[in-house]
Amino acid sequence: MPRALVLVLTLAAGLTTAPAAHAALLTTDTRCYQETQDVVLSGTAFAPMTPVAISQDGAPFGTADTDAAGGFQRRFPAPELARNVREQVFTLAGNDSMLNSASTRYRTTKIFADFSPDAGDPKTLLVRFSVNGFGLLRRHASVYLHYVSPSGKVRRDVRLGTARGTCGKIRMTRERHLFPFPAERGRWVLQFDTNKTYTRATRRSKFIWVRKPVEIFNK
Repeated sequence: MPRALVLVLTLAAGLTTAPAAHAALLTTDTRCYQETQDVVLSGTAFAPMTPVAISQDGAPFGTADTDAAGGFQRRFPAPELARNVREQVFTLAGNDSMLNSASTRYRTTKIFADFSPDAGDPKTLLVRFSVNGFGLLRRHASVYLHYVSPSGKVRRDVRLGTARGTCGKIRMTRERHLFPFPAERGRWVLQFDTNKTYTRATRRSKFIWVRKPVEIFNK
């Protein structure tokens, strides 16, 4: 009996130390992308020198050929979202002829900032602000609103809150005055960005921004 017991224990130890096969894996180079930004999809542990069929949300999306180690990399633009969609999740899946399969998810976002309601008396109008895509460069970024007067001078800088979630959004702020000061008539610019102090945003700016014109008329 003692001998049989030793044999059973030896077999169990052998099973636990047997090497496990590596499962196929799909990854993207980041978790959230601006619309039309390049997505880099990487695959590992697929069959070597074999085409991998790629699908997105269940629809065929093309193929990628693996190298001798069973890996591949493919680049494609993130989808452009529908006009009324600010953020969306997409699922990518890959399968090869040897029945290796893997999947991953990523998000696409608009860079968006606005307030609602969008009309009323500027002296009394109460609004709620919302933003999307302000976490693309830095997670949990603070979001600021800069009031630029018709003369081009910054009148005030206001912190709206922290961009939360994978892509960085503020779903809705608390209710507050659109203009927290007496504002003269003319064309104002409200610049939303991630800077505590105002710098006029341009296409070359290295920060997330939205510039929104607001016209104030005489009654």
